[in-house]
Amino acid sequence: MRTALLVIVFIFLLAFFAITLVTIQTEGLTVLTVLSIVIIALMGIGIFGALASGADRDE
Repeated sequence: MRTALLVIVFIFLLAFFAITLVTIQTEGLTVLTVLSIVIIALMGIGIFGALASGADRDE
């Protein structure tokens, strides 16, 4: 389940990054595109870090 979720999140973030790159190509580098890249990176680090480390479960 965790692997499937990682793949879905990776595709989701990759799509947002691709849209950002297309926007940079058409409109140029702006403050909003830089902010978009920063937000995508923060989301990726947080989500992948949480899913990769796993949860401590009391079973």
